[in-house]
Amino acid sequence: MEHGPRKSEKVAIVVGCTGCDSCRWVCKAEAITFDHEGAHIDPERCVGCAVCVDECASEAIRIVDRNEQQGKE
Repeated sequence: MEHGPRKSEKVAIVVGCTGCDSCRWVCKAEAITFDHEGAHIDPERCVGCAVCVDECASEAIRIVDRNEQQGKE
């Protein structure tokens, strides 16, 4: 039996983060980390809920199809 939120067919990605760090604190899946380049979203932890999208003042986070994101790696 799995614990925690289920992954959806959607995942969040970051483009153009300004480093405000507000998204990390609303992510219930704890999928967002920060370093000197800004936010990074772990696609293995992201459940595609889009709470971080609503929180991001710089509109640097968007939701994409999970298979679209995997094709960019």
